[in-house]
Amino acid sequence: MDVLLLGLFVTGLLFFSITSLILLHNRRHFLGLADLTEVHDPHQDQGQKETPPLVSILIPARNEERNLPRLLETLRQQDWPRMEIHILDDHSEDNTRIIAEEFRDRVNAAKELDKTADPGQSAIGMHVYVHSAKRKPDGWLGKNWACHQLAGHARGNLYVFLDADTWVGGDAVSSIVVAMEKFELDFATVWPHQVMDTLLEKSVVSTVYSTVAAYLPTLYSYRAPAWIPFPDLRQKVKPLFASACGQCMIFKKQTYHNTGGHESVKDQVVEDVMLAKKVVRSGKSMRMFHGTNRLWCRMYRNPSEIFNGFRKNFFAGFGYRFLPFLFAWLLHFAVYLLPVLVLAAALSCSSCPSLNPLLAGGFAALVAGALLQRLCIAKFLKWPYSTALLYLPGILWFHMLAFVVIRDHLLQSGPSWKGRPV
Repeated sequence: MDVLLLGLFVTGLLFFSITSLILLHNRRHFLGLADLTEVHDPHQDQGQKETPPLVSILIPARNEERNLPRLLETLRQQDWPRMEIHILDDHSEDNTRIIAEEFRDRVNAAKELDKTADPGQSAIGMHVYVHSAKRKPDGWLGKNWACHQLAGHARGNLYVFLDADTWVGGDAVSSIVVAMEKFELDFATVWPHQVMDTLLEKSVVSTVYSTVAAYLPTLYSYRAPAWIPFPDLRQKVKPLFASACGQCMIFKKQTYHNTGGHESVKDQVVEDVMLAKKVVRSGKSMRMFHGTNRLWCRMYRNPSEIFNGFRKNFFAGFGYRFLPFLFAWLLHFAVYLLPVLVLAAALSCSSCPSLNPLLAGGFAALVAGALLQRLCIAKFLKWPYSTALLYLPGILWFHMLAFVVIRDHLLQSGPSWKGRPV
């Protein structure tokens, strides 16, 4: 028994050592949009600089009457001088289209007033378009088809895909442009600051996004790891670190079309990750940023949304490969849950064999280390510290979800999302 427990302890120690090193690496290299302080005044005399790029904001919207008004109002407050906003009403059954059209009309009315005050001149460099989605062809997932249509309407130099449940700070678009130019990027993604109001959100949503901070060395999708000895091998390994958040993705126009855009991932549930890997494999440059103080999102608001939202993505994130999924499942059980169970059994069961004091101290250190790591993530990403205290329920929730998604896969069933099967 002691040998098994020692093996469990060593596994946990290695796991938390590696993930802590990744977290330290990300604290230095996982930049936020707010860290890019070199944003120049976009309203300075255009005769002294090149014409700023036209930015196309592309918003797929299906039944988004709850979320869309906040996003649109924050986009209206942007300081970037050349923007077009394309909203695709994806067969909504609520007031999504009415909200989009009213916003378009308000922007147009403001532009007319501006022209009246100064004939022939409008300071509002924003154009808003509302489109109706075409019928979804076979073989396409709904959001991918919506984004593909939006790209067909865009005229900008940069395509910024935003989910309707996001909202942005006043210089977010300027910061995005600076990021693309500063690092000479072909593609970028921003992981929004997740707003979590309920205990379930703080437990579950934070568990998902903690994996980005502690498992994914984000710099390596931009700059191949220097510790890999051969340049050719570095480039082959680089796509393994590429990931993206579909809530905010930014493409250069040419990069989007040259890599096939959403059409190339039309049937993929995790299309954002697949697009990132395609960009890196094609030799283009990408980088990940976090959106603290610039870009926010509240993904889900109730238990049903949380359950079905992650249910559709959980197994897909492993490419529907059972062995990697099973390995991750068992590893997380071993390093997060088993130490707690072993300590609880040793303390509460008088008839159980006594636990070696050194091992007991080791398991206590693992539990404390997991909590400390989550506290560091909360501080880094400016989350409530309660997200760290709720990490164990979140891990347990995903272990239970694992049974559901495996059953879905075996029975070839699955959830629906916004009235469509996934």
